[in-house]
Amino acid sequence: MCDRELAAWGHFRNANPALYSPYFHSGYTQLLAGLCPDVHVLVVEQAGAPIAFLPFQAKISPSGKIGFARPIGTPMTDYHGFICAPDTKFDAYSVLKQAGFGAYHFSALVEAQTILSPYGRKTAPCTVMDISLGAEAWRAGRDSSYCRHLKSHRRRVRKAETLGPRRVEFMSSDKAVFDQLISWKREKFAETGKYDVLSAGWTLAMLEDLWRRGSKKELRADMHALYFGDQLAAVDLGLCDGTTFHSWMVAYNANFQTLAPGIQLLEAMIDEVSTLGYKRIDLGEGTDGYKRHYASEDIAVSAGFIALGGPVAALSKLYGGLENFGESKLGRAGKLPGKVRRRYSQISACDATLTGRSKAMLQAVTNR
Repeated sequence: MCDRELAAWGHFRNANPALYSPYFHSGYTQLLAGLCPDVHVLVVEQAGAPIAFLPFQAKISPSGKIGFARPIGTPMTDYHGFICAPDTKFDAYSVLKQAGFGAYHFSALVEAQTILSPYGRKTAPCTVMDISLGAEAWRAGRDSSYCRHLKSHRRRVRKAETLGPRRVEFMSSDKAVFDQLISWKREKFAETGKYDVLSAGWTLAMLEDLWRRGSKKELRADMHALYFGDQLAAVDLGLCDGTTFHSWMVAYNANFQTLAPGIQLLEAMIDEVSTLGYKRIDLGEGTDGYKRHYASEDIAVSAGFIALGGPVAALSKLYGGLENFGESKLGRAGKLPGKVRRRYSQISACDATLTGRSKAMLQAVTNR
C-alpha cells in the first residue's frame, strides 16, 4: 500500500469508533502480509480517492478471480470488517462482485459495520470494558453481582498469599514466560480436542513478533504474568495499540485452578490501567461465565457470508442452507454441518497443505 492509502486508513480508523480494536490497525495487516503469501487489501475508491479498505486472504487466479475469500489472520483475528469512515455507504455485493470475489465468509464482523451486516446474523455479544476513567470509577459502576464476585476474588487472593508473596510482572519480556504460555495453550488444545491453531508456523511467528516489539511500539503484544511465590500462576498476552488491550492468549497453571489465577491477573491489570495507559480492555466474544461481570460496552459481532458467483458461491449457499435447516429443525444433531464447516475453515486458514488439512480433520473426527 502507498503512503496516501496508509494515511487514509489511519484517518478512517481514528474517525470511526467501531474500529477501536488493534486488529484494525494497518500494521496488523502489514505484519500478516509478511507472514502469509495470500494476504491482499481491497481498495474501494470514489472519485479517485479511497473510501474503504478490506483486508482479506485468498488465492487469486492468473485471470484475477478471487474465488473464496476470508478475513486476514483467521482464526487469530477476533474482529474484522471494512476500514472506512462511520457514515460510508456503498453496495458491498456490487463492489465484491466487480473485484472478482466468488464468496466472502466472516465470523466476527463488527455489527456497527452496516456495509456487510445484512449478510450476517448476530452471534454472542462481546465483553468490552471501558476503563478510561480509571479502576475506581469503573468498579463504582458495576452491579451487585460484580460486588459479590469481587468478594470471592479477594478471598482467593488471601489464599494465594499463603503460597508465598503474590506479585504481577507487567509488560514481561521473559522468554521463559512466553514459552510457558504457549505450552499451556497447546496442552489445553490437546486436552479439549480443539484444533491447535499454534501448530501453524505463521501464527506463532506473529505472536512472537508482536510481543518482542516492546512497549515503545504503537502496535504490539503486551504480556502480563502473575506469580504465587516463585511459581508462575497465569499469563495474559494481549494485542495492544497503546490504548486498547485485547486479551488474546490467556493460560494458567492448572495446579492453581481453584484460586482463579486468570481472574486475579485481570483484576491486577484493572488496578494498573492508569500506569499501563489502557482506556479499554477487550475480553473478546461472549459474556458467559466470569465475563458477565466485566462487560461495560454494548459491542456485538455477526457471522455469515456473501455469495457472489461461481462454484464457491454455490457451495457457500449449500452449506448455509444445510446449517439453517439443521439448526432450526434437527436440534443438537442439526448443528453438526456448521461445526464441520467451521472446523475445516479454521484448519484450512492455518494449514495450506492438503496432507495437513486431512490429518487435522481426521483428528477432529477422532476427538468427537
